[in-house]
Amino acid sequence: MRIALCLEYPIDQLGGVEVLVSELILGLGSHHQIILVSPDDAASLARSRVAPLVSEHIPFAPVWDSTTTARTLAERIAQVRPDLAHFHFGLYGFGNRFPFRSPISHLHRRGVPCVTTAHMATHWLEGYCGPQKPGWFKLALLPLGWAGKMHQLRNVHTEVSVSQHNLKRLQTRYFPLRNRFQQIYHSRLREVPSGTEPEVRRNVILNVGHVAERKGQHILAAAFAQIAPRFPEWQLQLAGPDHDRVTAEKIRQLAREQQLTGRILLLGKRDDTPALMRQAAVYVQPSFVEGLPLSLQEAMFHSCPVIASQIGAHEELICENKIGRLFEPGNIPQLARALEQLMTDQPQREHLGRNAAASIRERKMTAAGMVEQHLELYHAVTR
Repeated sequence: MRIALCLEYPIDQLGGVEVLVSELILGLGSHHQIILVSPDDAASLARSRVAPLVSEHIPFAPVWDSTTTARTLAERIAQVRPDLAHFHFGLYGFGNRFPFRSPISHLHRRGVPCVTTAHMATHWLEGYCGPQKPGWFKLALLPLGWAGKMHQLRNVHTEVSVSQHNLKRLQTRYFPLRNRFQQIYHSRLREVPSGTEPEVRRNVILNVGHVAERKGQHILAAAFAQIAPRFPEWQLQLAGPDHDRVTAEKIRQLAREQQLTGRILLLGKRDDTPALMRQAAVYVQPSFVEGLPLSLQEAMFHSCPVIASQIGAHEELICENKIGRLFEPGNIPQLARALEQLMTDQPQREHLGRNAAASIRERKMTAAGMVEQHLELYHAVTR
């Protein structure tokens, strides 16, 4: 089967979408021909671990300023004769904020079946225009954004949702085409070789992910600062690149003001995050918005007790007091109390960590399971 996998960011950027597309390539590339459609240049693609499995690459500039732009990309994809094209984005992407601006509809007319994945079901008034726009502008543009998304859905066989919470939200929002949606859990998890776990856990609170306001690391840093004087042996580690320099600097400034520069650590991009998760005593996901966070899923897989903000994607993974703890998004005192409770109760941490790992395995949230379900979908589409 010839499969075109399409994304709007370079594959080696290693955000959540890029990581999952990489996992699909790794799982499918040995038995199927993979056509990667991405903004990579030759050098960035060569750096990627998936480069040997990509049979063809179609580079493009992700600027959707006209119908002509969308039609041109569709023609380039159609020329390599894929059996299907799979587009990955948040909720809006590849020009689907406006009718006829997406290559998906043009591919559909050329007889190339399309699948899409919405990696995040955002709020009604988010995604189709800049977040800095005033409310009246967002409301005025909402009908156009909704129409653009509906036009995209009419031209796809299936849109994949990455969680049950997002699936329900999408089916409600786009109810005329609610049957177009299907849920598949995304994962890059592989079973750990025998003898690798468990490792000795250190007095470390960990978060993994690019530093950004919506990820809430500044909330976590503020909560840790409230209780840090009572726990001088504990550290907070934030592993991930600074995508939002304002938020990163806010965290550094807090650390300086509270004299915690040696205990609130921004580690930057790391390639050893599984090891960090096996060593951390507590993992925290303080996001305001998420699809299905890979890092939270992975921390649970590695038996790390977790605390997360009480949003739909997190509630789907965490059963309060059985698998982890939840707190109101942005509520610093509530997060500080949850941290303190786990930091002072090692037996509870161990209990929650065991339950978290078991829950991930019971729901088959693994890379192999994700690839298998995608392949079943692809076969259904091409039939």
